[in-house]
Order: sequence, then C-alpha cells, then structure tokens
Amino acid sequence: MSRSLTQHFKDLHGQLVILIGSAIRLLGGEAGLFVVANEAFDPQSSEEYTVYQINEAAVGSLLEHIQRGSLPTPARPFVVERLPSSLLDELDLFADFIGPDTDPESVTSQARSGQRLDSSNPGQRRQTQEYERCSLILHDQSGLVGMLHYLRPTESSSCLENDEIRFALFRAQLAASMRFALKAQSLVREQERLAAIFQYSTDGILTVDHAFRIIDFNPAMERLTGWRESEVLGRFYYDVLRPKDRQGNDLGLENSPILQAFAGKPVVNREIQITARDGQRFSVSVSASCVHSARGEPMNGILTVRDITREREQEEQRSMFISVISHELQTPIAIIKGYASTLARADASFDRETLRARLLAIEEEADRLNKLVGNLLYASRIEAGGLHMEIAPLDLEPLIQGVVRRFQARSPDLDIKVQLPPNLPLVMADRDRIEEVLENLLDNALKYSPRQRTVTVSCSTVGDEVIVSVSDQGMGISLRDQERLFQRFQRINHPSTSGRPGAGLGLYICRAIIEAHGGRIWVESALHQGSTFSFSLPRKEKAQLPMVVF
Repeated sequence: MSRSLTQHFKDLHGQLVILIGSAIRLLGGEAGLFVVANEAFDPQSSEEYTVYQINEAAVGSLLEHIQRGSLPTPARPFVVERLPSSLLDELDLFADFIGPDTDPESVTSQARSGQRLDSSNPGQRRQTQEYERCSLILHDQSGLVGMLHYLRPTESSSCLENDEIRFALFRAQLAASMRFALKAQSLVREQERLAAIFQYSTDGILTVDHAFRIIDFNPAMERLTGWRESEVLGRFYYDVLRPKDRQGNDLGLENSPILQAFAGKPVVNREIQITARDGQRFSVSVSASCVHSARGEPMNGILTVRDITREREQEEQRSMFISVISHELQTPIAIIKGYASTLARADASFDRETLRARLLAIEEEADRLNKLVGNLLYASRIEAGGLHMEIAPLDLEPLIQGVVRRFQARSPDLDIKVQLPPNLPLVMADRDRIEEVLENLLDNALKYSPRQRTVTVSCSTVGDEVIVSVSDQGMGISLRDQERLFQRFQRINHPSTSGRPGAGLGLYICRAIIEAHGGRIWVESALHQGSTFSFSLPRKEKAQLPMVVF
C-alpha cells in the first residue's frame, strides 16, 4: 500500500512541475520556482517550494535575493526586478540551472578558448544578457495559494501582461490549478501517514464494510490471530475472530463491538476474548468506531485490538503473590505466637525438654521467616538488575561434597549419592551463589520425595561446559508445570504438595543465578518417575578439539 502511495506522490509531483513549467513558459520565463503557502495545505511539510529548471543548490541564494527585494501583494500582484549579475554568475556555476538546452561545459570551454559565443544559442546568450526576476502572487477565494517566481531575459515579456483582464483570468486559473494539485499532493501525504500508522502499529487494526466484511487487516492483526490478510479479506469478521466475553461465553452478534459502533455507541477499551486461527483464545482490549458518509450513513467500521494477555498474567502473579505470601507469613507467625504465648503463661510450668523443644520450634519458624524475607529481597534485586557476582575459578568437587555432608547431617535418613568423574575441570563461577543453587535443588529433591529418599548428584563435561545434575525418585512434574516452573511464585499443582512450605521463589532465583553466569538450567521429568534438574557452567579453560590426521 505505502509503495503505491509513494509512486502516486511522485506522479503528482511530476504533474506539478509540468504545470509550473508551462506557466513559466507562457509568461516568457525560462526557469523559476513556486513557493507554496504551506499553512493552506500541509503545515507539517518541509517541502516549501517546487523548482523548474533550477539546480537545488542554487535555490537558497535565489530565495535570499527574493526576500530582500519587493514581493507581490494582492493589491500589486505582479513584481519585476532586475537580477544582479553577481547572482546570475553564481547560478551559472551550477550544471543545469536554466533551461534544458544549456551545456555549461561547452560554454565555459568556448569562453576560455576565446571563441565567439553564438547569440542564437540561448545557453550562450545568457552569458551576455541581463535577466530579471518576476514574481506573481496566486490567491483565490479560499486564500493565498503561493507565489510564482521566474527568471527571464530583460527584453522578454508575455502578451498576457499587456491585457489586464486576460492576465487576471490567467492568474485565477493558475491559482485554481495549483490549489487542486497541491491539495491532491497533501491528501497523498496524509494517506501515507495513515498507511504507515496502519502498517507499523503494534495494535491490531481491522476495518469492515457496511456488511461487516473485512476490507483491511494490518500486520499486527496477522500476528495476533495467525490469519493472513489475503485469507480474511471479504470474510465476515465475526467468523474470523469468534469473540467471547470475559467468562468465555459466545458474545453474540448483537453484542459485538462493531455492531454497537454502527448503532452509534462507540466502544472504548472493552475487554473480550478472541480466538486465533489455531483455536487458542486470549484476552484483548478492543475499541470500535464507525465512519459515516456525508449523508450520515455508516460506511465502515474500525476495530482496534490490543493483546492484554501479559497484563492478565501480571495481575494473576500479583494475586498469587498476595495469596502465597499471606499464607507463608501467617503460618510461622501463628506458630511463633502460639509457642510464645504458651511459654509466657504464669500458671504453666515446663520441664527442660519441653521448653527446649518449643524454643527450637520458635527458632525454626523464625529461620523460615528470615529465609522467606531474604528470598523476597533477592527476587526484587533480580528484577532491578542488581544481582552481583564474584566470578572466579571454582573447583566443584569440594563444594558438592560439603553441601552433601551438611544435608546428610541434617537428614540422616536421606541417601545422597555423588557421582563425579575424575579430573573434573574448573569452572568460572561465584562459589556462594552456586552453593545456594545446589542447596535449593537438594532441598526440593528432599521436599518432594517423601517415599523414595534417594537423591543423586552428578557432573559431566560437555564441550566448554560442565553440567551439574540433581536427580530424585519422587512424584515427577507434568509437562504443563515444567513450562512455568522457573517463574516467580510458581509451585507444582499437586495435592501432595499443597501443605508444603514455600513461596515459589527458589527455582526462579536459581535460574537468575545460573543465567548470570552465562549458563542454562532445565528440568527433565515425567509424572511418578522422578525428576532431574540440571544446570551448566562455563569451564575455566576451553576444551581442546581432537587432532585429526589425514
């Protein structure tokens, strides 16, 4: 669309140059320019003039001369002034400043060789004759159109100048022709701007005719729905979008946004659901309006569609955050308050073991609160891009052995197997952060493997990376849960995990840490068959390629 409009604009510009050139020739001129009254046509346009047979580089000097001299007015519509020889010489420096029959190189070479200039040749005659600048104001009933400035030899004149009535009629006809041509040019520019908005808008836009058949379908709409414009043109728009309300019920044609716009009720930011080509439904915000004819009859409908799926996901995350945090804060606070209230009772006495057990419970719940708050602060730093790493060469074997020893001391019934290859290469990593990742993965394996409490930690070298894996024999993770497992506040949706503590931030933090190292983290799992969480870290030294002898 925009390419055809650009070509149309070039055609109009060519016609405008022909019109100006014809007028200049009729007036006895040989070159000139038309200065447009832009406020009457296109205030945003930077093109203030149209030239005829004048080099663009010479226009600035000519316009300065015109501004310093006399200008025509409605009371004095025609002005003639002599063109200074200095300006004429400056104009002659340019290749094709006046007339199509000028060969400046031949003129210059003849002058240098002392040859006599042929007065019958117009190009040579301009070197010896004086020129004058003529200015003509053009206006009509609508106001000023512009000014026509042209150059002609001083002895030249037009027969129109000698007849005031004919000259006035000529000016009126030229003004009407110029206004029509410039108005057409302005309309094409406006069409180009609208076409660019339609083409590059991030919101989907479709237009329909009075029968609700699609007549325009922009690229953003194609990306939203999966339909190509060529596939939907002429189709009933309701059949293409299959709109539904927020609850997923069919909207019905009588409640469709475009029909309401045709009925004189513009729709602004109404939330509905539309269906993509593959059957997927998603939430959008739509605005609809109607274009009426001069007689007030509805001609076209315009529907603007904005995808708000991400906004809805963010709202769900906020709701989930409030729900999870409220639950995770209330539980330890309730336990701490309960034990503290019991211990503070004046009428109760406790033996040493009971007192110690309850104080340990308070300490554990306080640690749980501290971890939760720490994870929340950690997540906020990740979102703000404030995750700081101290990267250095790191030997993974002692780090893994140390973490495993701590876990086995804390849970003696947990069987952790370590499988490390000999000569494991060093990696470039932050020791504390990688230790935190490994502890989180082992903690999850322990938490979600209630029956089979055997966990395996293994390492392998693949290319320029070292892969660390933590495998359990627990309940496994569904494919649906795997897709969102590393997002904030996401937890496995399973009855056996509903009572387990956690805010759904651990794996999100693990992913941020590993990605900050330039590595990857992923999960391989199937329901009731256990899970393997793996992450990669870059080697300190690149792997050497094997030597191939031919």
